[in-house]
Amino acid sequence: ERVASASQGTMNNLAMGARSVRGGWDYYETIGGGMGAHVQGKGLDAVQTHMTNTLNTPIEVLEGNYPLRICRYAVRRGSGGAGRHRGGDGLCREYEFLAPAQVTLLTERRRHRPWGLLGGGPGAAGENRLNGRPLAAKQVVPVNAGDRLLVETPGGGGYLAPEQD
Repeated sequence: ERVASASQGTMNNLAMGARSVRGGWDYYETIGGGMGAHVQGKGLDAVQTHMTNTLNTPIEVLEGNYPLRICRYAVRRGSGGAGRHRGGDGLCREYEFLAPAQVTLLTERRRHRPWGLLGGGPGAAGENRLNGRPLAAKQVVPVNAGDRLLVETPGGGGYLAPEQD
């Protein structure tokens, strides 16, 4: 009763930037995900579960200071694991690059889904895609203007078997 189901993992981080003769730019972001459910209830949606000393940068600030456009930022509905108490849902965040850059992905739970407990189902695994092509969990990748990077963070595991009718 004192253990929660698995959460989104410890990292869903991106580092990105570029060098130029007129000055470069760099940006580091941590993205929330689903929290594991527990004996007292459902896991929280779209939160930091292990790296909790970070903030959510407003889209307007990000787009106003970097050559990026956020095309989508939403809760990843249905990504939390099934259970009497459902796991929390992760996030979807899609970036369009307006200039060439380099991106470093440091993400977790892309192969191993966040597990449920006591009959609860696992949360959805996370996914990283560049222009629709799958990327590894940990990878450095160059991007060009017009490229789109989609990061879908994992949902949390469910707790207890779903109630039977």
